[in-house]
Amino acid sequence: MKIAHSPCTVLLVDPSPDLRAGLARDAEQLGLTVITASDPSEAVVSLERVAPDIVITDLFPSDEAGLTLIQTLRSRGRRCPVIVTSTDASGPMVAKAFRLGATDYLQKPIMMEEFAQVLARVRPVEEQGIAPPLPLLEFEQRLVLANDIAYVEETVLWLTQMVARMVPEAVQVGLRGALQELLLNAIEHGNLEISSEEKKQAVAEGCYDALLNEREARPVFRDRRVIVEVSYEGQARRLRYRIIDQGKGFDWQAVWSRQLQWMNMTKGSGRGLLLTKALFPDLSYNERGNEATFTVPL
Repeated sequence: MKIAHSPCTVLLVDPSPDLRAGLARDAEQLGLTVITASDPSEAVVSLERVAPDIVITDLFPSDEAGLTLIQTLRSRGRRCPVIVTSTDASGPMVAKAFRLGATDYLQKPIMMEEFAQVLARVRPVEEQGIAPPLPLLEFEQRLVLANDIAYVEETVLWLTQMVARMVPEAVQVGLRGALQELLLNAIEHGNLEISSEEKKQAVAEGCYDALLNEREARPVFRDRRVIVEVSYEGQARRLRYRIIDQGKGFDWQAVWSRQLQWMNMTKGSGRGLLLTKALFPDLSYNERGNEATFTVPL
């Protein structure tokens, strides 16, 4: 998988030489330039000579140095996406990282597929959308998508570029992450009815593409679609997104009830969904659980 964008520099901060080497190798395979640092102090020195496009840092739970690094980046006006990682960080610490300006989270050990997905969705959007005519009162856009995850990233990029001039730059990365998470959920878990356990096992065995192909070929799933509706509410100055699948839905209330049990979330299903809710708190589902709605204040 190669991310087709212009050159991008990643600052990777982690105490493990082996992990730094492994992630640097993976990032370079994705077409990125990587600079590494063993701790936040070394990373701050690196910031004097390079302006990274993305920062990936361990939280360094023992002294919360990762949180300090996030604060340093934001105090210096660096708006680059920050991905935090950890093996055993507490729920409150991860939540604090998001409040300080973290963009995404990766639980160690880090799988290559998830690493690539996170990098793809936090990568800065290069093209700007067309500025809306003023005074714009409202607009509506409706997309009907087939069950093909290969086009999720491209679809998310198009949706983000469409409103790029309307959405603050600091919010765009979170919007991309939310749309990607919800679209993937709608296809994989909604329309194709692949459980989190099935996905985890198939990824570990290197046969997830085969599982997707098998599900897509079944007559009961083949004709299902994902509907994306985007509307602008001029009076309220906000964008509204609805992502609808044609599956059986899921017990979203049970996922919400685990919101405070962060360690369970980071190791199991629902983690990405709850991270999305952390960025867009009004994310909600219909009773059946196959229709997600959230808004982006402007």
